[in-house]
Amino acid sequence: MTYAQLTDRLYKVLTDIGISPTALTDGAHFTRDLGLDSLDITDLLIQVETFFSIRIPDEDFWKLETVGQLKEYIADEIFLDGSRLA
Repeated sequence: MTYAQLTDRLYKVLTDIGISPTALTDGAHFTRDLGLDSLDITDLLIQVETFFSIRIPDEDFWKLETVGQLKEYIADEIFLDGSRLA
């Protein structure tokens, strides 16, 4: 998977939960900019864990506040050892 593919797949997850594609920027804050509440964010992160086959530990869960932070977190998890990099 390339970084561009990761971005496309993350944006698919976000639009599937009702977020407008035009609102998706790296700086978009989940609560302030995208209007997600804590339940929405929990659901989103669980979907991300399932979709990307990663685990987001509790200590990292609430540190992810923007689309860009989440994207970088996923990239670090997927590409850390290079095993999933295509």
